[in-house]
Amino acid sequence: MQAQDKTNQLIRLLVGGPQSEWPLELKNGSLLGPWVAADRGALYLMKLGITPILTFGDLDSIHFEHHSDLASKLPEIISKEEQVQTDAEAILQVIEQKYQPKLIEIYGATGGRLDHLLHNILMFAKPNLKRIADQCRIIDKNNVIDFYLPGNYTIEKISGMKYVGFAAIEPVTGLTLIDEKYPLTDWNGPVTIWGSNEFVGETNHFSFKSGLIAVIQSKDAD
Repeated sequence: MQAQDKTNQLIRLLVGGPQSEWPLELKNGSLLGPWVAADRGALYLMKLGITPILTFGDLDSIHFEHHSDLASKLPEIISKEEQVQTDAEAILQVIEQKYQPKLIEIYGATGGRLDHLLHNILMFAKPNLKRIADQCRIIDKNNVIDFYLPGNYTIEKISGMKYVGFAAIEPVTGLTLIDEKYPLTDWNGPVTIWGSNEFVGETNHFSFKSGLIAVIQSKDAD
């Protein structure tokens, strides 16, 4: 697939978080692309036999002995221009502009440093990413996080997940959990989270009037 193809429905992005948090399908290399990588994520993918269509960063986190060999095998490398942005924040904007996918699955964004984890979630409240937040999904071995702009939604339970949590990434108005195990009616308030809620059946519904909500489907760690 050519890097210039703008018809992709799905782009998968690997950033540099610990491999211990990867889902099994990523560990065994069975997740099909196209893949985009941020810095060290390119090395991880190449070791799985996957060549990313685009690599973002200057590869500065890769040991020198791997650097030149890896760079020669990558079809396209883009360096970050704005240093106040993290690689994850900047590459999401590049993906949206270059490929215009309907969904971006993000792997390697959890575990390790807490400042990285918090940024990888809270960055979607920034104006430059909020407009594509509902196209992004963060995935690890125990969690799937989707982002929602105001509206009325039906959500489907992901196989193997037990809990569903609702996190206000910015102040929210009119949040209503309609048919979850623990309902909520027309809530207004600041950044907060309602964790350990559960589905009733295989689908549930929620709505809100303003703000940004992350819906976190999760299971207990093995």
